[in-house]
Amino acid sequence: MNIHVPSTYEVYRGWQSIQGTGLEIGTTLLVGAGLMLACGMVLFLLPTFIACRRKVHNAAVVAVVNCTLGMTGAGWVIALLMACLLETDTSRHARLRRSEAATFLTAP
Repeated sequence: MNIHVPSTYEVYRGWQSIQGTGLEIGTTLLVGAGLMLACGMVLFLLPTFIACRRKVHNAAVVAVVNCTLGMTGAGWVIALLMACLLETDTSRHARLRRSEAATFLTAP
């Protein structure tokens, strides 16, 4: 019975042909982790981006809710709803133009 035991070099060359060099694997993992982090940050800040794009009157409030409570999941949904449903600057200005002039006792 003739059993061949591979040498360390043969094992290394076989592993390298399957996996590539260590530098290629590390670079791929690093680039993949960076892309996942970037996509995660864009997804996390999506309500803030929507609020700024829509020019929501209280976009800063949406950003604060998103950054402080967004990690809970429910806070992220609340920030997304705020970004989509709050009044925009243009509609607010139009509403204020239509209303009567403010007096001392009325709120603007």
